[in-house]
Amino acid sequence: MSSGKEMLRPAEIGPLLGVTTGRVYQLIAAGEIPAIRVGGALRIPRAAWEVWLRRHSKEALESVNRGRAPLPNPTVH
Repeated sequence: MSSGKEMLRPAEIGPLLGVTTGRVYQLIAAGEIPAIRVGGALRIPRAAWEVWLRRHSKEALESVNRGRAPLPNPTVH
């Protein structure tokens, strides 16, 4: 993701999370991943993606640092 693009496609996010593009669309529909419509296409603003990723990474690290594995989030697999 070093291309400097301001908008990311769900297909670009899937591999970063280790999930399918379809699952990314499900997470967007559930409001888990921030996205906007550009024309008819869903796009994830890079800044919103980076905030989302930092927040979720921080939650996981804090859980590990407390001496236990992170609790599974039923909406993120």
